[in-house]
Amino acid sequence: MNQVDEQSAPVENSSASWWNRLWQPCDIASVAFFRVCFAGTVLVHVAMVLNNDWVTYYFGTSPYHMKFYGFEWVEALDVDGMGHVHRLMGLAAIGVGIGLFYRLSAVLLFVTFTYTLLAEAALFQNHYYLTSLISFVLILIPAHRSFSVDAWLFSRKASSFIPNWCRWLLMFLVGVPYFYGGIAKINMDWLNAMPLLIWIPQKTHVAVIGSVVGEPWFAWFLSYSGLLLDLLIVPLLLWRRTRLFAYIAIVFFHLLNSQLFKIDVFPWMMILLTTIFFDADWPRRLLRWPSPSLSADLVAASQRPTTGKRIVLSIVCVFVVWQAVFPLRHYVYPGDASWTEEGQNFSWRMMLHHKDLFVRFYAIDGVTGQTVAIPASRMLTQRQMLETSKSPEQMAAVARFFAESAERLGMKNVQIRAVAIAALNGRKPQLLFDPTLDLLTVDRSWRHQSWIRDLEEPLRDEPWTVPSSEWPQLLGVELPQVTAQRRRPAPGPRQPPVPQQRHPQ
Repeated sequence: MNQVDEQSAPVENSSASWWNRLWQPCDIASVAFFRVCFAGTVLVHVAMVLNNDWVTYYFGTSPYHMKFYGFEWVEALDVDGMGHVHRLMGLAAIGVGIGLFYRLSAVLLFVTFTYTLLAEAALFQNHYYLTSLISFVLILIPAHRSFSVDAWLFSRKASSFIPNWCRWLLMFLVGVPYFYGGIAKINMDWLNAMPLLIWIPQKTHVAVIGSVVGEPWFAWFLSYSGLLLDLLIVPLLLWRRTRLFAYIAIVFFHLLNSQLFKIDVFPWMMILLTTIFFDADWPRRLLRWPSPSLSADLVAASQRPTTGKRIVLSIVCVFVVWQAVFPLRHYVYPGDASWTEEGQNFSWRMMLHHKDLFVRFYAIDGVTGQTVAIPASRMLTQRQMLETSKSPEQMAAVARFFAESAERLGMKNVQIRAVAIAALNGRKPQLLFDPTLDLLTVDRSWRHQSWIRDLEEPLRDEPWTVPSSEWPQLLGVELPQVTAQRRRPAPGPRQPPVPQQRHPQ
């Protein structure tokens, strides 16, 4: 009998096949810790959503719900229904955390969490996307074999070991946001400390470091240290000699982020989940628990190929390749993704851009020629208004909603136009697209939207500070002449306060 240990476990040698190395048993302790911490952070998130009534804000304030392209068919339930979805999500998180009916709980957690994101795209945050991915992966990983209620109830299926690929897959998922976040930061704006030079000086209220935050050098320090950390942290965590120092740097980095930006449970989740890079049995060593014994029979059985194992690894391989390639799709589109928003979501492009905006929507009656100003801020939530105004594609999507509202008021052959002006990372503002474009003629697709104007304004030494209300006159943009007033107020109840949980992107 051999005591399990990453270094002493059998078959871990250069001549071993990849199959053997993937299925070689390792201590389940670190994966079980990961499972509990992940479920705990999701449960905290659910509690925040329910206690702050964010369900009402996102799903009951406006009849319109933003959608990702390809998922327009996902419909949100009413407020009560979405409340029940979040409660079920919380129960599923508890099930995953304590390992009770684990597989069913993991499936429910993935379905409920992913459904809420698809039902309202204004909810999107990079760490919510990461949560959805981890929820999916936990369906495949038998993380409940030990330290769980299932292991106690069904002791015959309990085990102190788990295949190596399970732990490696979790390491891959935790490392992906760091690595691709670093790749995305290799651009001229970030290398010139933008947009941190805009955000950080506004954080002088932060305790302890508030007096330092206001200094310009601090934004430069954060820009370059953030770039280096994202690019180097995964290799440093993989190397045993630098692992502890790298983890300390990660803890400091996320604690600082938690003070500077409102980003929900993300800093705490990453602090806890990054421990997956430590040795598989680190929780046992920390608590001085005895290590389990690994028999040669178990090793031999784990490496025996079966149809089930081949199916699981096929799914995992497709998933890994997809996650490695999909975040790079913004390089396929021409132009700056921070400007066009093409390929921006699901690509780990975090904290890269700040947009000041001027957006006005207009409905034009094709029969009478009358022009009506659309009160978009009363028809959408503030979050929807912000996310829609940043993205030309989402403006084309919401145009359908505005057109339907105009038709209900008696307008015929409606056209929807918008004057959309944006200033990226302190640049001088410019039009996003032609103000005479009928947004109803734009089709959403994966292809490049050629109607979006190229970013022409160069980065400035000093951020543009002219108020957005003065932009049209300053740029010589003539706003459409409103020739008719809306016949009745736009639908929708009074908006509650905006949830303060999203960091700038």
